[in-house]
Amino acid sequence: MDANDERRQITEVQHRLIGMYTNRRPEEVAEAVEAAYRHFDGTEVRDFVPLLVERRANETLTGSSVMADSGEVPPNLGE
Repeated sequence: MDANDERRQITEVQHRLIGMYTNRRPEEVAEAVEAAYRHFDGTEVRDFVPLLVERRANETLTGSSVMADSGEVPPNLGE
């Protein structure tokens, strides 16, 4: 995965989580995603970083490691 594709996927994670956490300010969700993303700086194997970022940001936002069902969020809601 190249850096541009990874960044695109992280942006998609951010939009998805903004759509899922409408009770949170979008800036708060974006910061949780960016903090999770920074956690993986320097990691050589990048294939699963977007998934790991989503899980880590979700845990920050909810206090739980249980992922919400992103399939219930209409497409593009967080954009």
